[in-house]
Amino acid sequence: MVLWAALCVVCASDHAAAQGSRYPLRVSFVNGAGDLLSEATLDLAGLDRLPQTRVATTTPWTHGVQVFTGPSLAVLARLNTHRVREVRAYSLGDWSATIPASDWRGQSVILASRLNGDTMRVRDKGPYWIMYPIDDRRDLDTQMYQARMIWQVKALEFVVE
Repeated sequence: MVLWAALCVVCASDHAAAQGSRYPLRVSFVNGAGDLLSEATLDLAGLDRLPQTRVATTTPWTHGVQVFTGPSLAVLARLNTHRVREVRAYSLGDWSATIPASDWRGQSVILASRLNGDTMRVRDKGPYWIMYPIDDRRDLDTQMYQARMIWQVKALEFVVE
């Protein structure tokens, strides 16, 4: 909870910078009944302040090995003190995917904010893209996991136990 409060203070102090952010990310925590427990809006600078994870992998949507960087879903889930069961990711195009906590507890699943060091434009699957380390674990190269790798992410809703 302390980390969550500190992050909210940091984001509030960067209000002017957030005004310039075209695609802020809404991060919320809800209970199983859908009741809102907490919520914050993070801009790119706020996400960059979190520990970053690098995933080098191929994907069905890119050519060759690409390097994705961003905070892991585990780091984002720890922004609240409750134990998280799953996260629902929502895209700008109203796609959604439900990702069980077992996915990010078992490997480095990230919310990529950068591709090969550059921020991602919306037309290039940005601003944020859920990425799995497919090349590290070939069993992740299935339709089930591909369906969870949504791009143009605008919101993450963590469901707590």
